[in-house]
Amino acid sequence: MLINWKFISKVVGSITVLESVVMLLSAVVSGYYGEPEVQAFLVSAAITFGAGFLLFALSGFKYRIRVVGKKESFLGVGFTWLLFPVFGALPFYFSGALPNVMNAFFEATSGITTTGATMLTNIDATSHGILFWRSNLQWLGGMGIIVFSLALLPLLGGEVGQLFDAETSGITHDKFRPRITQVAKRLWGLYMLFTATVILLLWLGPMSLFDAVCHGFSTISTGGFSTKQESLAWWHSGYVETVVAIFMVLSATNYSLLYFVLLKGKIKKFFKDEELRWFLIAIAVATLLVSGSLWQANAYHTNFATDLRHSAFQVISFITTTGFFTQNFAGWGAFCLIIFLVLMIVCGCAGSTSGGMKMVRAVVLSKNTVNEYERLVHPRAIIPVRLNGTVVSFGTVQRLSAFAFLYMCIILVSWGVLASVGLPFKEALSASVSAISNVGLTFGALGENGSWINLPAFAKGYLALLMIVGRLEIFTLIILFSPGFWKH
Repeated sequence: MLINWKFISKVVGSITVLESVVMLLSAVVSGYYGEPEVQAFLVSAAITFGAGFLLFALSGFKYRIRVVGKKESFLGVGFTWLLFPVFGALPFYFSGALPNVMNAFFEATSGITTTGATMLTNIDATSHGILFWRSNLQWLGGMGIIVFSLALLPLLGGEVGQLFDAETSGITHDKFRPRITQVAKRLWGLYMLFTATVILLLWLGPMSLFDAVCHGFSTISTGGFSTKQESLAWWHSGYVETVVAIFMVLSATNYSLLYFVLLKGKIKKFFKDEELRWFLIAIAVATLLVSGSLWQANAYHTNFATDLRHSAFQVISFITTTGFFTQNFAGWGAFCLIIFLVLMIVCGCAGSTSGGMKMVRAVVLSKNTVNEYERLVHPRAIIPVRLNGTVVSFGTVQRLSAFAFLYMCIILVSWGVLASVGLPFKEALSASVSAISNVGLTFGALGENGSWINLPAFAKGYLALLMIVGRLEIFTLIILFSPGFWKH
């Protein structure tokens, strides 16, 4: 079957044009603060718009998207996530904030994949326009630029539900078709409502409006870019930590679940959802373990409540893959770092803005492991895996097992690759997990000042690609390199 390249060109072109419009917003911010970076944004926007318009024009202005296959869906999503950071790097490069091409590409990729790893070494001295741009990248990447495009599909002339599947792989709670574009709009409406709420709450606290906007974008997208080198520790505010922690948890919850609970009024779904229950249990248990370790070590020479506060925030930041920090957790000891490493792998709920393997996969695979013991005792018994009272098909369990195996294999291979270019044992491991899980936080020397700039050039490029692979949950991008994908 021939590939519908017109569809791919139209979708990628449309999203690229959208990217140029967002660049203009950053130019307005730079202009408001009287910064010279406004010219860099205008040039970047012009180049990006030109490329997007050309791609859109190649499809034909009268072309209407109708029937789209899986090949077009995977290629459309793959090219979008590969090209978006390429153009997203232009403002960093032209402004001189990151004059190295690889550093600029890494920063843009980290932003759009909501990883939060940065090449900047002095964030406090970075211009408002650049800080706004990097937060904007995370906000767009949080819900997914493909899901955003679904909301605009009527303008493109078609209904393309397969795009949603390619961008949001994994187990979902409910099927949205046949009104996928309407649901995409409502999901984005919910996303923007959360964003506006957290911005308002932070602004009412100790943050300026600019800081509140940037941190609101980073919080809801679970991205973690901050306007300060010290991240949220700069404010020393329990109020800020509480607001951010609550919305990190909300954004790491399945948005389809939030949709049905908040917009459809199906409150019972919220309390009956197994994935959410185990997600909250994981937060509670990890917080108690970490705070107990800090209390035993007398880390802050205060009371247990202080240890609990610091532990809870950092646990939530890790498991939601946001990457904010309020304390130097690197000095909390090996036990705490192991817990954080596990949280970085499992992470939040499917259908959320967080990265990682997702809690639902861990729950299903854990249940299947327990069932295997039962099958050994009763070989002829049919013991299915159930999630929320519904039987999970054997094929789904197999796919989840394959995903988990491939996920761990990529981490191990990446660990070896990074070690081969000179990274120490701990840094290579934490960077591999951080990149594929889109966390941004690391251990060892990489995490001391929050910047990844001292990495070798090859490692930067490799980790940037790993971020995209993790953001698209492996299969969407890797399948493009499969010979079978192109033969049939």
